[in-house]
This record gives sequence, structure tokens and C-alpha cells, in this order.
Amino acid sequence: MSRCYLFIGPSGSGKTTLADSCFSLEQKIISYTTRPKRSGEKDEVDYHFVSKEVFEEMIQAEAFAEYDRYDHHYYGIAKISIQRALEKGDCYDPITMPGFWNLRRSFGSTVVPVLIDVSKETIHQRLKKRQAPQEEITRRLELFTEEQKRYPELEKLPDLIKIDGEQPLKAMIQQLKQHLC
Repeated sequence: MSRCYLFIGPSGSGKTTLADSCFSLEQKIISYTTRPKRSGEKDEVDYHFVSKEVFEEMIQAEAFAEYDRYDHHYYGIAKISIQRALEKGDCYDPITMPGFWNLRRSFGSTVVPVLIDVSKETIHQRLKKRQAPQEEITRRLELFTEEQKRYPELEKLPDLIKIDGEQPLKAMIQQLKQHLC
């Protein structure tokens, strides 16, 4: 049975880098977002970058399997995207915690949570390294604190894969691959 691995963690945790390092690009579910592209990102490779108006039209048309608003931007996975990805085999996507729970309700244990556990200090350092503006760093650290409150519920799931985000990427990849085999 195909599984969809959903990477959960705060901005700067390394969830996208880890996911992209362990799966092929063809396995990635391309989510929709209203946030602006970051340097090096490509439309229809990293995300479907759409306007707020287009996203809201998709909500009205019930096109999403899940969607969420995070840090003032919408993120969502279209129903057809996840269905097609699962038909092909295992797939993955970085996602918000509420997004995970929405998909879990719809797809059950077909969706597997991968939690990147990382400290607030490490997140702060990584966001600074990204050269994020101080206002953004402060906002994301506040979001981090809120997300931490939801971890106990997630940790009750028997299929949770918890990755130590304090490790170097190579060690995180090794830890994840042990769970995938």
C-alpha cells in the first residue's frame, strides 16, 4: 500500500531539505500557496504559486483535500494531487500541523507524520542564516511556540516518525531512511 509521508516542523527546521533529500522529485506532491517565491524556487516544482483570489476560488470549489493559513499565507493540497500521487506509489510533502490532521481524517494511516524536532535556538539561527528580516524571525518564533503545544497529540500516533532536527542533514537523512526501510 502506498504511503504519503507528511513532513511537519517549524519554518527553518529542515523539513523541506530532508524530504527532498530522501524522495525523488516525482514523488513530491506539489502544494498550492499564496506566499511569494523564495530565491531559487520554481513554480510547479516547489509549489503552485497562486494569488489569494485564485486560492480562495479553489476553496469555494472544494478543490482542496486540506488547506491552512500559516504566517499570513495560504497553503493547500488539491484532492486530485494527493490521489494521483498515491496511485503512483509513495509520496511526500512538507505540511503544517493542522494540514496533517485534515489529511489524516480523510486518508487515515495512509498519511504518515514525520516530525522534525528542533529547538527554538536552532530555528532562530537558521532563520538568521536565511537572512530573514528580524520581523519575520520574531513572527516565526512565536508560531514555533504555538506549534510546540500541539506536539503531544501528534506524539500519541503509533506511526509517527520523529527526527532529531538538531543533527546535521546527513544524520537526519540516515535516521529517516531507517524508518522508511
